[in-house]
Amino acid sequence: MARILVVDDTVEYLALVEAYLRGSEFEVTTADGGQAALERCREQAFDLILLDVTMADLDGYEVCARLKHDPRTAFVPVIFLTARPADEAEKLAAYRLGAIDYIQKPIHRDELLARVRVMLRLEAQRTRLERDNAVLRRERDDARERLAAAAAAVRDLQRLRAEWAIGPDEACVLWAADGRVAHADERASAWLPGMRVGAPPREPSPALARLQHLVAAGIRVADLEVTPADETAPRILRAQVRLLSDGQRLAVLQDVTGVRAAERQLAEREPVASVVVDPTPLDAYRISDLVGSSPAILDLTAQVARLRHARTTVLIQGESGTGKELVARALHFDGPWRSTPFIPLHCGAIAPELVESELFGHEKGAFTGAAQARAGLFQAADGGTIFLDEIAETSMAAQIKLLRVLQRGEIRPVGASQPRIVDVRIVAATHRDLARMVREGTFREDLYYRLHVVTLELPPLRERLGDLPLLVERLIENGNRRHGRRDRPVRGCSRAALERLAAYPWPGNVRELENVVEHAFALGVGDLLQVEDLPAHVRAGAPVVAAAPPSASAVMPPPLLGCEALELDPGWRGQRSAAERQVLSQAIAECGGDKAAAARRLGMPRSTFYRRVRQAGL
Repeated sequence: MARILVVDDTVEYLALVEAYLRGSEFEVTTADGGQAALERCREQAFDLILLDVTMADLDGYEVCARLKHDPRTAFVPVIFLTARPADEAEKLAAYRLGAIDYIQKPIHRDELLARVRVMLRLEAQRTRLERDNAVLRRERDDARERLAAAAAAVRDLQRLRAEWAIGPDEACVLWAADGRVAHADERASAWLPGMRVGAPPREPSPALARLQHLVAAGIRVADLEVTPADETAPRILRAQVRLLSDGQRLAVLQDVTGVRAAERQLAEREPVASVVVDPTPLDAYRISDLVGSSPAILDLTAQVARLRHARTTVLIQGESGTGKELVARALHFDGPWRSTPFIPLHCGAIAPELVESELFGHEKGAFTGAAQARAGLFQAADGGTIFLDEIAETSMAAQIKLLRVLQRGEIRPVGASQPRIVDVRIVAATHRDLARMVREGTFREDLYYRLHVVTLELPPLRERLGDLPLLVERLIENGNRRHGRRDRPVRGCSRAALERLAAYPWPGNVRELENVVEHAFALGVGDLLQVEDLPAHVRAGAPVVAAAPPSASAVMPPPLLGCEALELDPGWRGQRSAAERQVLSQAIAECGGDKAAAARRLGMPRSTFYRRVRQAGL
């Protein structure tokens, strides 16, 4: 027996509809208002909801929106009942909220029963189709996994068949699983003096020691500089390390001295002051711009990867300088709507009397000085995304106008007689506690619930100091590119400077760190960022603006022994690879070895997931 919830704050209509439906065919439950309807839905499940549009406490549109945002009631069909004449804009707004039908009062029994029966049959068919589709999707995923496994097996076979296909200008060294040299051909022995087959080398040359490090660390490709015993000029060898199925590693060495010399000559011919072209918006923002390997950043990256394919309203919360606009742009430009408009707006920058005209536009002659019609920001962002930065700074009057856009997807330009429907994805951001503002009465509760669909929390820099070396590395790379330091680049950051940076509380977060690195470049930093290149207040650990104390979990990684400077390659990149390997292996383990499920869990395309699993050697 189908269970139907009837919602109306008029007792007569409630009794009339209940009388029409009650019998052996339906089980009817009533609610005399919007709040009561939400309570009934929390207490039991329904197959269909008949919902009045105009009610005293919550109108039907608001009730429908809350039902559709609740996973328990998101798929329950809703039919609107209304006594007022409904125009096309209102019907379209109802359908956009998720309603499936719109019945005009007064209600006729036969019409009501016919529509209810049709909608219940359609819902039953939809449920059956979803169940069948779920079975088909599982079969498709299983087939894809089997195909991927077969393709991987074929690639492994091809690689193993080519393992020993060494070219005439190449040499090879076979390393046993315990680190001993199991085999080396004649050319490899000449290039790498001191190598002994079957035993560890005695006093290995720098090139041989570096090759041992590459093999032990699992690095696949690198260049070595060697000077053979019977030669005076050094050679550049390109080393490729391949992992064999029995655990041994094959190092293939190729002489690329001539290639590297040609590359240097070509580089010297290029102009020193080359023009750096700014990237277009389509290429400028990616999920990879979120730098870090801390659990908070990895979780944030996974959430952004899933949300970039949805048109859901997103609220970004975080302190000033944590990268809220970067996340908003990644949500837009790294998704399928990258070619649509992206309109950023700082909500505190618009005077209250100009809010309506700026956001929704105006018609010609709507007010003094309106010589021609002008489209508002929401109309300019139609089909794309509008980013409402610092949404907490909006006045209460502006919040009311924003609520109608979020509620019905419609705007009314100043002086216009009819509303206009817009399709805009809203991403809002704030550094303030909106829930607390709601309790204090400075932010509208209904607008808060409209925005609070998906919330992304951006951690402050002081709570992820483990990411500090990676951030400094990225900012130095950007500084080298922006300041044209290709011929004399900054190689990295000294250990003493990094320790000073880690001891600073960073009230301005990543933006302040970016300014500190820019300060060093502006004053002519050398090839290594030193303590004296930092601003005085950073060296002293005393910010101009006080910051909250760092959390106990924000711990710097231990220093690398025997190293005077932290350069921009193997160390921290290795830590980043290790962190990625840990996340991948943990996801696979939690999914019981099901790699397709692990890819879905991390929000990655399956091809990308398999490629990273292979790169991580899992």
